[in-house]
Amino acid sequence: MSSEPKLTDVTNRVEFFIRRFFERVGGVIDFALRRTAVPRTDLAALIPHLEQAVDDNLKHEGARIIAPNLIELRYDYETYTRMGAPRREFLERELTQNIYEYIYNRRYETLSQVQVKIAYDAFTRGLEVRVESGESKAAVLDSPQFNREMPAAVEKTCEVTLRNPASKWQARATVKTTSDAIGIGRNVANAILLDDATVSNFHAAFVLRNDSSLELADRNSANGTSINGVQLDPGDRKIVRDGDRLQFGDVELKLELKMNNE
Repeated sequence: MSSEPKLTDVTNRVEFFIRRFFERVGGVIDFALRRTAVPRTDLAALIPHLEQAVDDNLKHEGARIIAPNLIELRYDYETYTRMGAPRREFLERELTQNIYEYIYNRRYETLSQVQVKIAYDAFTRGLEVRVESGESKAAVLDSPQFNREMPAAVEKTCEVTLRNPASKWQARATVKTTSDAIGIGRNVANAILLDDATVSNFHAAFVLRNDSSLELADRNSANGTSINGVQLDPGDRKIVRDGDRLQFGDVELKLELKMNNE
């Protein structure tokens, strides 16, 4: 009787390692074939992608090999929301464990605890992997400025108004240097909702930089984003100013800005 639990435990462990082996084989094949047209959210495809990111960012200090311990996967907003919180939490937990084992087995060193986080970025096309070495602080990883700029010493805010002078329609939103980008599009998840058939679900976004300049980014929209008649390249971003004429698909609006904390 006492041997049954042990036998069951051994069987479960064997099944676990077999399953992980085939997941890794499938992931390696996907990575080798560069199947990245669609952002991958499955564990098997992500593991070799992150392992390669670690190897590409090793630092040699004498006999020591320092591996990055902070890894962030940034998806486009639509993929990020479609995954859902339970799936993101599962991937963060499993990827953290896998990358820890990968680093440990190769005798790499890290400056602190290994941590994998999943986030979204209005300027990310599909999937972007960012790595860093340092203290594992959630506040740093969750910041929209992670691995791009140092956080602003003083939070700056900008009140954005998009106005249609002909119909008197207008929409307002507040963008901050310390928060995520302000989305524009047909989906209700956007801060600025444009209910027009020519506007994509996640069409464009505003982001406020630490130098108080406001950027408008196209989010690979179907019908394009224009500033004063000049169309942005898909996924491109440009600085916008008060009074600019912005066009999203067939919708043309006037931009009004009110900067605070200057």
